[in-house]
Amino acid sequence: MVMFLGEYEHTLDAKGRLAVPAKFRSQMDKGAVLSKGMGTCLSIYTLERWEEKSNELVAGLTSDDLRDFERRVYPSACEVELDGQGRMLVPAKLRAYAKLEGEVTVAGVRDHIEIWDRSAWQTYQEQLESESNKIPF
Repeated sequence: MVMFLGEYEHTLDAKGRLAVPAKFRSQMDKGAVLSKGMGTCLSIYTLERWEEKSNELVAGLTSDDLRDFERRVYPSACEVELDGQGRMLVPAKLRAYAKLEGEVTVAGVRDHIEIWDRSAWQTYQEQLESESNKIPF
């Protein structure tokens, strides 16, 4: 399985393009899917992991929950490709959902990448630090 690790500060340009951290680019060479994430962020999965994750989630949902999940996630998701400079376009609707404007944090989260507004990420990390007694190691 592909493993995404690390935290990187980047900026969205005026056209909504994001330079993907160089460390992550080779792991996305077979394509990737950008979607709404859990919380106020966006998630990027490799195509292979996207299919695996979709199958896992679908298997555990009742028909009503599945319908709602599918209607929430799939219409807004899109396949992304990197341009020659390692950038990807983040569609306007997804930027609005995650409240992304300029400064962002790109975080490797095991099997996927998350894109957060930088100040929202910092606030979230401070909250996690205050609950640090829950970390198992």
